Amino acid sequence: MPRLYLCMGPHCRGRGAANVYAALEQALWQAGLLGQVECIASGCQDRCQRGPNLLLQPGGRRWHGLTPRQISAIVALLSQTGV
Repeated sequence: MPRLYLCMGPHCRGRGAANVYAALEQALWQAGLLGQVECIASGCQDRCQRGPNLLLQPGGRRWHGLTPRQISAIVALLSQTGV
């Protein structure tokens, strides 16, 4: 099962990672992917200056500087690529 790791370290959390996480779960649910993609609140991903950070595994794709507005586009991309 693909996993999305959203950094919840102190720097990312200070930049709104909790709101991004809520938007991510909502978008996955709306796209019907909540049972097919696991969303995990992770510890620090060591990219503090670029956060909030999201990592897709397998594959290692990363997104940086996320806002809740960007999440729907990311979930649409995942849906289109068959994740």
